[in-house]
Amino acid sequence: MQQNKSKTEYQALQFSLYTIVALMICSLIFNELTESNIIEVDAGSYVISGIIGLITIYISKLQTRPKDENHPLGFSGYVPVLNLIRSFMVILICIKAIGESIGSIVSGPEPTDHTIMFSYAAVTLFFNVCAYIYVNRQGKKIDSALLKTDALDWKTDIVFNFSIILAVCVSYGLQFTTYKTYADYVDPVFCIIFSIAMAYYPIVLFSENIKILAVTSIDKETQTQIIQSFHDRIDVIQKYSPAFTVIHVGGVLWVNIELNVRQEDEPIALDYLAIKNTGESILNEITPDNKISFLFNRIEK
Repeated sequence: MQQNKSKTEYQALQFSLYTIVALMICSLIFNELTESNIIEVDAGSYVISGIIGLITIYISKLQTRPKDENHPLGFSGYVPVLNLIRSFMVILICIKAIGESIGSIVSGPEPTDHTIMFSYAAVTLFFNVCAYIYVNRQGKKIDSALLKTDALDWKTDIVFNFSIILAVCVSYGLQFTTYKTYADYVDPVFCIIFSIAMAYYPIVLFSENIKILAVTSIDKETQTQIIQSFHDRIDVIQKYSPAFTVIHVGGVLWVNIELNVRQEDEPIALDYLAIKNTGESILNEITPDNKISFLFNRIEK
């Protein structure tokens, strides 16, 4: 089952990468045909996505490896590192695009080629929709975190495609009004808006993965859910007055349980196995990247 999931995930990521490469080539060609700020920032984004796509496939293969002495928690910790790098690079592209767009507004923008911009938006929209439909379907089918994140990126690209189409329509329409002198300013202005919107999700992702890479507690809602599930589904745990510590360690959900053991409770082997086996089932329902550990405190009668 796990092997089939890994194979499906790998194939979907390959499809995503091939689509990104096609979009990267397309965007670079169109970028040479026009001075559009929007197309330039979009091209930069696809180049970054292509590089990250290669790394993502490698990470996907790494996750199938068993734990070893050098990686006692497995290889899932590479995922937040990947997301951190990706989000940081996109943020840098957006900052560069905003700076260049402001410069264009101050010095006077280049004339807008509406035909090229509309053609670019239409072609990239087609690729983005195809990739989103396929990757999103496969992500839901096998419940893959990597594919769900990838599908969200494609969905975001679709929204940006519509933004480009809107910018072209506004710029083209202004040519037939008394405000036609402002038609060429639409591209850099929309590029600033486009870049700010594009940077929002990477900023959130950057912040979330900084927390994941640090040893931090998880959100209160998930923590409460986990602890409540342990109490509801493991009756025997109550007599040990358990204390829970729930944290993220390099992308791994780690639950440590302190159990207070009295002399008359020993031996506790059967209780321990019941808590461990059911506990692992509870954590697997949340994420496959998990670890459960125990600390036994001996107390007097």
